[in-house]
Amino acid sequence: MKKISTYILKSVNWLLTGILALLGFSSCDQISTDMYGTPHSKFTIKGKVTNESNAPIPQIQIRSPYGENIPHTDTLYTDSKGEFNYSFNGFLRGDNIPLLLTDIDGEQNGGSYASDSVSVSFKDAEMTGNDGEWYLGEATKEITIVLKEKKEEKTNKRLLYAKNPNHKLLKHIGFEYRIKKRNKE
Repeated sequence: MKKISTYILKSVNWLLTGILALLGFSSCDQISTDMYGTPHSKFTIKGKVTNESNAPIPQIQIRSPYGENIPHTDTLYTDSKGEFNYSFNGFLRGDNIPLLLTDIDGEQNGGSYASDSVSVSFKDAEMTGNDGEWYLGEATKEITIVLKEKKEEKTNKRLLYAKNPNHKLLKHIGFEYRIKKRNKE
């Protein structure tokens, strides 16, 4: 009995091995190329920075502090027409890209402008130039940013003096007594 069961097992093993070998060779008749890589795209932000009267502002510093998903890029500056062009390669973007704008030269560009930030989204951007494999194409966004002029900061001298009870002007005009009285209460 033992001989018969061993014989049957060996026969079934040979039969299954032969069938699997034939199936394996028949699946290899299709030639395909192996691809290694990551889907990527080229993203471009074309922008113009103007003041409230629509005049271009040159030499505005533009940075993108985004982190790991955007490769490090040098700081950009607007040209004499107030325009800039920020391009990078990366994964398909579903989130916003922040841009920080800073007026670094003060009055030299026609005024002193307050810093601002904007977010640019490529979520629903139309991709062009897809090669059908790993390159998904490129997307371009055009934006216009309006910077407001800086307002002069006026400091309230009384408030500054009140924070420092030892200031000689406070002692002179009698504020020292009132501040000490308030602190004891």
